[in-house]
Amino acid sequence: MSVISRIREALAMPYLAHSGWDTVPYESPFASPNHLLTVTPPDRPVEVSRKLAMQVPAVARARGIIVGGIARCPLEARRNGQRIDDQPIWLTRTDGVQSPVFRMTWTIDDLLFYGWSCWGLERDNQGYVIRADRIPAHMWSINADGAVMVNGAPVEPREVCVIPGPHEGLLNASSSIIRHAIQLQTLADKYSATPAAQILLRQVKGAPLTKEQRDELIASWAAARRGKNGGVAFANESIEVEELGKANTDLLIQGRNAVAVDIARATGVPAMMLDAGTAGTGTVTYRSQVSRNLELVDYALAPYMAAVAGRLGLDDMVPRGTAVAFDLTDLTSPTVGELDVPDDDRQPYDESEANR
Repeated sequence: MSVISRIREALAMPYLAHSGWDTVPYESPFASPNHLLTVTPPDRPVEVSRKLAMQVPAVARARGIIVGGIARCPLEARRNGQRIDDQPIWLTRTDGVQSPVFRMTWTIDDLLFYGWSCWGLERDNQGYVIRADRIPAHMWSINADGAVMVNGAPVEPREVCVIPGPHEGLLNASSSIIRHAIQLQTLADKYSATPAAQILLRQVKGAPLTKEQRDELIASWAAARRGKNGGVAFANESIEVEELGKANTDLLIQGRNAVAVDIARATGVPAMMLDAGTAGTGTVTYRSQVSRNLELVDYALAPYMAAVAGRLGLDDMVPRGTAVAFDLTDLTSPTVGELDVPDDDRQPYDESEANR
Protein backbone atom coordinates (compact mmCIF):
# COMPACT_ATOMS: atom_id res chain seq x y z
CA MET A 1 0.00 0.00 0.00
CA SER A 2 1.39 3.42 -0.98
CA VAL A 3 1.97 6.22 1.51
CA ILE A 4 -0.94 8.28 0.22
CA SER A 5 -3.25 5.25 0.35
CA ARG A 6 -2.32 4.73 3.99
CA ILE A 7 -2.96 8.41 4.70
CA ARG A 8 -6.34 8.34 3.00
CA GLU A 9 -7.32 5.20 4.89
CA ALA A 10 -6.28 6.84 8.18
CA LEU A 11 -7.99 10.10 7.29
CA ALA A 12 -11.46 8.65 6.88
CA MET A 13 -13.97 11.27 7.94
CA PRO A 14 -14.61 9.87 11.46
CA TYR A 15 -10.88 10.14 12.06
CA LEU A 16 -10.85 13.83 11.16
CA ALA A 17 -12.99 14.54 14.20
CA HIS A 18 -10.37 12.93 16.44
CA SER A 19 -7.22 13.73 14.54
CA GLY A 20 -4.89 13.83 17.52
CA TRP A 21 -3.69 17.42 17.33
CA ASP A 22 -3.08 17.29 21.09
CA THR A 23 -1.01 14.09 20.98
CA VAL A 24 1.78 15.27 18.69
CA PRO A 25 4.96 13.55 19.91
CA TYR A 26 7.45 16.02 18.45
CA GLU A 27 7.66 19.78 18.30
CA SER A 28 9.67 19.23 15.11
CA PRO A 29 10.54 16.00 13.30
CA PHE A 30 14.14 16.40 14.43
CA ALA A 31 13.39 17.05 18.12
CA SER A 32 13.90 14.58 20.93
CA PRO A 33 10.81 12.76 22.24
CA ASN A 34 11.06 14.84 25.43
CA HIS A 35 9.63 17.92 23.71
CA LEU A 36 7.15 19.25 26.26
CA LEU A 37 8.16 22.42 28.04
CA THR A 38 7.46 22.13 31.76
CA VAL A 39 6.01 25.19 33.43
CA THR A 40 5.69 25.36 37.21
CA PRO A 41 3.13 27.95 38.34
CA PRO A 42 2.33 28.16 42.05
CA ASP A 43 -0.21 25.31 42.15
CA ARG A 44 0.64 22.60 39.62
CA PRO A 45 3.02 21.80 36.75
CA VAL A 46 1.76 22.59 33.26
CA GLU A 47 3.05 21.12 30.01
CA VAL A 48 3.19 23.47 27.04
CA SER A 49 1.81 21.83 23.92
CA ARG A 50 -0.10 23.06 20.90
CA LYS A 51 -3.38 22.29 22.67
CA LEU A 52 -2.43 24.39 25.68
CA ALA A 53 -0.94 27.20 23.57
CA MET A 54 -4.25 27.47 21.70
CA GLN A 55 -5.96 28.23 25.02
CA VAL A 56 -4.06 31.54 25.07
CA PRO A 57 -6.50 33.92 23.31
CA ALA A 58 -3.80 35.89 21.47
CA VAL A 59 -2.21 32.68 20.12
CA ALA A 60 -5.57 31.33 18.95
CA ARG A 61 -6.43 34.62 17.24
CA ALA A 62 -3.02 34.94 15.57
CA ARG A 63 -3.27 31.35 14.38
CA GLY A 64 -6.72 31.97 12.91
CA ILE A 65 -5.57 35.10 11.10
CA ILE A 66 -2.44 33.51 9.61
CA VAL A 67 -3.95 30.16 8.70
CA GLY A 68 -7.24 31.58 7.47
CA GLY A 69 -5.55 34.23 5.36
CA ILE A 70 -3.21 31.83 3.58
CA ALA A 71 -5.61 28.91 3.11
CA ARG A 72 -8.06 31.02 1.12
CA CYS A 73 -5.38 31.92 -1.46
CA PRO A 74 -5.16 29.36 -4.28
CA LEU A 75 -1.84 27.94 -5.43
CA GLU A 76 -0.96 28.17 -9.11
CA ALA A 77 1.91 27.14 -11.35
CA ARG A 78 3.73 29.87 -13.28
CA ARG A 79 6.44 30.25 -15.89
CA ASN A 80 8.22 33.56 -16.32
CA GLY A 81 5.84 35.05 -13.77
CA GLN A 82 2.71 34.15 -15.74
CA ARG A 83 0.07 31.59 -14.85
CA ILE A 84 0.26 28.62 -17.18
CA ASP A 85 -2.79 26.95 -18.71
CA ASP A 86 -1.71 23.39 -17.98
CA GLN A 87 -1.87 23.47 -14.18
CA PRO A 88 -0.62 20.44 -12.19
CA ILE A 89 -3.68 18.46 -11.17
CA TRP A 90 -2.55 18.01 -7.55
CA LEU A 91 -2.73 21.75 -6.83
CA THR A 92 -6.53 21.83 -6.69
CA ARG A 93 -7.63 18.20 -6.76
CA THR A 94 -10.83 17.71 -4.73
CA ASP A 95 -11.69 14.01 -5.13
CA GLY A 96 -10.06 12.88 -1.90
CA VAL A 97 -10.63 13.26 1.84
CA GLN A 98 -8.67 16.54 2.02
CA SER A 99 -9.78 19.67 0.20
CA PRO A 100 -7.06 22.13 -0.88
CA VAL A 101 -8.26 24.46 1.90
CA PHE A 102 -8.01 21.77 4.58
CA ARG A 103 -4.58 20.69 3.34
CA MET A 104 -3.19 24.22 3.40
CA THR A 105 -4.90 25.12 6.70
CA TRP A 106 -3.15 22.37 8.61
CA THR A 107 0.10 22.69 6.68
CA ILE A 108 0.42 26.30 7.86
CA ASP A 109 -0.66 25.22 11.35
CA ASP A 110 2.22 22.72 11.38
CA LEU A 111 4.70 25.36 10.26
CA LEU A 112 3.42 27.86 12.82
CA PHE A 113 3.65 25.57 15.85
CA TYR A 114 6.29 22.96 14.92
CA GLY A 115 8.32 24.46 12.06
CA TRP A 116 7.79 21.53 9.67
CA SER A 117 5.05 19.87 7.67
CA CYS A 118 4.89 16.81 5.43
CA TRP A 119 2.73 15.75 2.49
CA GLY A 120 2.20 12.26 1.15
CA LEU A 121 2.42 11.97 -2.64
CA GLU A 122 1.13 9.77 -5.42
CA ARG A 123 2.83 9.84 -8.82
CA ASP A 124 1.86 8.60 -12.29
CA ASN A 125 3.93 6.27 -14.43
CA GLN A 126 6.05 9.19 -15.65
CA GLY A 127 6.88 10.29 -12.12
CA TYR A 128 4.67 13.40 -12.05
CA VAL A 129 2.77 14.15 -8.84
CA ILE A 130 -0.97 13.59 -9.28
CA ARG A 131 -2.13 13.58 -5.64
CA ALA A 132 -0.88 15.29 -2.49
CA ASP A 133 -2.31 15.09 1.03
CA ARG A 134 -0.95 16.53 4.27
CA ILE A 135 0.20 13.93 6.78
CA PRO A 136 -0.95 14.75 10.36
CA ALA A 137 2.01 15.78 12.49
CA HIS A 138 1.69 12.88 14.91
CA MET A 139 1.87 10.34 12.07
CA TRP A 140 5.33 11.21 10.72
CA SER A 141 8.87 11.85 11.92
CA ILE A 142 12.46 11.80 10.70
CA ASN A 143 14.83 9.21 12.12
CA ALA A 144 18.52 9.60 12.99
CA ASP A 145 19.52 8.69 9.42
CA GLY A 146 17.34 11.43 7.92
CA ALA A 147 14.70 9.03 6.57
CA VAL A 148 11.05 10.02 6.76
CA MET A 149 8.95 7.64 8.86
CA VAL A 150 5.17 7.42 8.48
CA ASN A 151 3.39 5.48 11.23
CA GLY A 152 6.77 4.17 12.31
CA ALA A 153 7.74 2.74 8.90
CA PRO A 154 10.30 4.28 6.50
CA VAL A 155 9.02 5.57 3.16
CA GLU A 156 10.66 6.37 -0.15
CA PRO A 157 11.69 10.03 -0.63
CA ARG A 158 9.56 10.21 -3.79
CA GLU A 159 6.46 9.41 -1.73
CA VAL A 160 6.65 12.46 0.51
CA CYS A 161 7.30 16.20 0.39
CA VAL A 162 8.81 17.62 3.60
CA ILE A 163 8.14 21.37 3.92
CA PRO A 164 10.45 23.39 6.20
CA GLY A 165 8.99 26.49 7.79
CA PRO A 166 10.46 29.97 8.23
CA HIS A 167 11.37 29.31 11.89
CA GLU A 168 11.57 26.55 14.50
CA GLY A 169 7.90 26.88 15.43
CA LEU A 170 6.22 28.83 18.22
CA LEU A 171 6.47 25.98 20.71
CA ASN A 172 10.23 26.22 20.43
CA ALA A 173 11.16 29.74 19.33
CA SER A 174 8.58 31.51 21.54
CA SER A 175 8.27 29.07 24.42
CA SER A 176 9.01 31.69 27.10
CA ILE A 177 6.17 33.91 25.86
CA ILE A 178 3.72 31.01 25.98
CA ARG A 179 4.93 30.05 29.46
CA HIS A 180 4.36 33.62 30.64
CA ALA A 181 0.88 33.67 29.13
CA ILE A 182 -0.03 30.39 30.83
CA GLN A 183 1.23 31.64 34.19
CA LEU A 184 -0.83 34.81 33.89
CA GLN A 185 -3.87 32.79 32.87
CA THR A 186 -3.38 30.57 35.92
CA LEU A 187 -3.14 33.60 38.21
CA ALA A 188 -6.22 35.18 36.62
CA ASP A 189 -8.20 31.96 37.15
CA LYS A 190 -7.02 31.77 40.75
CA TYR A 191 -8.05 35.33 41.62
CA SER A 192 -11.34 35.10 39.76
CA ALA A 193 -12.21 32.13 41.99
CA THR A 194 -11.27 34.07 45.16
CA PRO A 195 -11.46 37.75 44.18
CA ALA A 196 -11.36 39.17 47.73
CA ALA A 197 -8.20 40.04 49.57
CA GLN A 198 -6.11 37.33 51.22
CA ILE A 199 -7.58 36.68 54.67
CA LEU A 200 -5.94 35.81 57.99
CA LEU A 201 -8.24 34.29 60.64
CA ARG A 202 -6.72 34.81 64.08
CA GLN A 203 -8.21 33.37 67.28
CA VAL A 204 -8.10 35.98 70.06
CA LYS A 205 -10.39 34.44 72.71
CA GLY A 206 -11.60 31.13 74.03
CA ALA A 207 -10.07 27.67 74.13
CA PRO A 208 -7.61 26.96 71.30
CA LEU A 209 -9.28 25.37 68.30
CA THR A 210 -8.24 21.88 67.30
CA LYS A 211 -6.69 21.26 63.89
CA GLU A 212 -9.97 19.79 62.66
CA GLN A 213 -11.87 22.88 63.85
CA ARG A 214 -9.33 25.22 62.23
CA ASP A 215 -9.54 23.33 58.93
CA GLU A 216 -13.35 23.44 59.04
CA LEU A 217 -13.33 27.19 59.76
CA ILE A 218 -10.90 27.94 56.90
CA ALA A 219 -12.89 25.75 54.51
CA SER A 220 -16.16 27.48 55.40
CA TRP A 221 -14.61 30.92 54.87
CA ALA A 222 -13.09 29.88 51.53
CA ALA A 223 -16.46 28.51 50.40
CA ALA A 224 -18.24 31.69 51.50
CA ARG A 225 -15.86 33.86 49.46
CA ARG A 226 -16.79 31.91 46.33
CA GLY A 227 -20.45 31.51 47.21
CA LYS A 228 -23.66 33.13 46.03
CA ASN A 229 -23.79 35.46 49.04
CA GLY A 230 -21.12 37.69 47.60
CA GLY A 231 -18.30 36.55 49.87
CA VAL A 232 -20.17 37.15 53.16
CA ALA A 233 -19.16 34.98 56.13
CA PHE A 234 -19.68 35.01 59.90
CA ALA A 235 -17.07 35.29 62.66
CA ASN A 236 -17.81 35.49 66.40
CA GLU A 237 -15.90 37.57 68.94
CA SER A 238 -13.23 34.92 69.38
CA ILE A 239 -12.11 35.16 65.72
CA GLU A 240 -10.40 38.25 64.37
CA VAL A 241 -10.42 38.76 60.59
CA GLU A 242 -7.53 40.55 58.94
CA GLU A 243 -7.00 41.41 55.27
CA LEU A 244 -3.41 40.86 54.19
CA GLY A 245 -3.65 42.48 50.80
CA LYS A 246 -5.63 42.44 47.60
CA ALA A 247 -4.58 41.38 44.14
CA ASN A 248 -4.00 44.28 41.78
CA THR A 249 -6.23 43.27 38.88
CA ASP A 250 -4.88 46.15 36.80
CA LEU A 251 -1.46 44.50 36.84
CA LEU A 252 -2.97 41.23 35.57
CA ILE A 253 -4.72 43.06 32.76
CA GLN A 254 -1.54 44.92 31.84
CA GLY A 255 0.44 41.69 31.97
CA ARG A 256 -1.96 39.86 29.66
CA ASN A 257 -1.93 42.78 27.26
CA ALA A 258 1.88 42.73 27.26
CA VAL A 259 1.79 39.01 26.47
CA ALA A 260 -0.59 39.66 23.55
CA VAL A 261 1.82 42.28 22.21
CA ASP A 262 4.72 39.82 22.50
CA ILE A 263 2.71 37.17 20.65
CA ALA A 264 1.95 39.74 17.95
CA ARG A 265 5.68 40.38 17.60
CA ALA A 266 6.49 36.66 17.53
CA THR A 267 3.90 35.87 14.86
CA GLY A 268 4.21 39.07 12.83
CA VAL A 269 0.49 39.78 13.16
CA PRO A 270 -0.17 43.51 13.78
CA ALA A 271 -0.97 44.04 17.47
CA MET A 272 -4.17 45.88 16.57
CA MET A 273 -5.52 42.69 14.97
CA LEU A 274 -4.99 40.87 18.28
CA ASP A 275 -6.76 43.64 20.21
CA ALA A 276 -3.45 44.39 21.91
CA GLY A 277 -2.24 47.93 22.58
CA THR A 278 1.34 49.16 22.76
CA ALA A 279 2.80 52.06 24.71
CA GLY A 280 2.28 55.40 23.02
CA THR A 281 -0.67 54.29 20.89
CA GLY A 282 -3.42 56.22 22.54
CA THR A 283 -5.33 56.68 19.31
CA VAL A 284 -6.18 54.27 16.54
CA THR A 285 -5.50 55.21 12.96
CA TYR A 286 -8.16 53.81 10.68
CA ARG A 287 -6.83 52.70 7.34
CA SER A 288 -8.31 51.00 4.32
CA GLN A 289 -8.87 47.28 4.24
CA VAL A 290 -6.32 46.96 1.43
CA SER A 291 -3.54 48.62 3.41
CA ARG A 292 -4.30 46.46 6.46
CA ASN A 293 -4.26 43.31 4.37
CA LEU A 294 -1.02 44.30 2.67
CA GLU A 295 0.59 44.88 6.07
CA LEU A 296 -0.67 41.49 7.20
CA VAL A 297 0.74 39.79 4.09
CA ASP A 298 4.13 41.52 4.38
CA TYR A 299 4.75 40.87 8.06
CA ALA A 300 2.79 37.72 8.96
CA LEU A 301 1.76 35.69 5.91
CA ALA A 302 4.65 36.14 3.48
CA PRO A 303 7.23 34.04 5.41
CA TYR A 304 4.92 31.00 5.43
CA MET A 305 3.78 31.53 1.85
CA ALA A 306 7.39 31.77 0.69
CA ALA A 307 8.33 28.59 2.57
CA VAL A 308 5.46 26.60 1.06
CA ALA A 309 5.72 27.99 -2.47
CA GLY A 310 9.50 27.59 -2.48
CA ARG A 311 9.31 23.93 -1.51
CA LEU A 312 6.44 23.08 -3.87
CA GLY A 313 8.29 24.76 -6.73
CA LEU A 314 11.21 22.32 -6.59
CA ASP A 315 11.72 19.95 -9.50
CA ASP A 316 10.43 16.91 -7.59
CA MET A 317 6.98 18.53 -7.45
CA VAL A 318 6.64 20.43 -10.76
CA PRO A 319 8.50 20.28 -14.09
CA ARG A 320 11.79 22.12 -14.33
CA GLY A 321 11.31 25.80 -15.13
CA THR A 322 7.94 25.93 -13.34
CA ALA A 323 7.35 27.93 -10.16
CA VAL A 324 4.50 27.66 -7.65
CA ALA A 325 2.98 30.80 -6.13
CA PHE A 326 -0.04 31.96 -4.16
CA ASP A 327 -2.66 34.05 -5.92
CA LEU A 328 -3.22 37.01 -3.58
CA THR A 329 -5.94 38.67 -5.64
CA ASP A 330 -8.83 37.97 -3.25
CA LEU A 331 -6.79 38.77 -0.15
CA THR A 332 -5.63 42.18 -1.35
CA SER A 333 -8.70 43.27 -3.29
CA PRO A 334 -10.38 46.50 -2.12
CA THR A 335 -13.73 44.82 -1.50
CA VAL A 336 -14.70 41.36 -0.38
CA GLY A 337 -17.58 39.80 -2.26
CA GLU A 338 -18.37 36.12 -2.04
CA LEU A 339 -15.85 34.15 -0.04
CA ASP A 340 -13.90 32.13 -2.59
CA VAL A 341 -11.65 29.23 -1.63
CA PRO A 342 -9.19 27.15 -3.67
CA ASP A 343 -10.99 24.52 -5.72
CA ASP A 344 -10.68 22.78 -9.05
CA ASP A 345 -13.28 25.01 -10.76
CA ARG A 346 -10.51 26.91 -12.56
CA GLN A 347 -9.14 23.72 -14.10
CA PRO A 348 -10.29 22.46 -17.50
CA TYR A 349 -12.11 19.16 -16.95
CA ASP A 350 -10.18 16.13 -18.19
CA GLU A 351 -11.99 12.83 -17.65
CA SER A 352 -8.82 10.79 -18.09
CA GLU A 353 -7.12 12.73 -15.29
CA ALA A 354 -10.17 12.53 -13.06
CA ASN A 355 -10.02 8.72 -13.24
CA ARG A 356 -6.38 8.54 -12.26
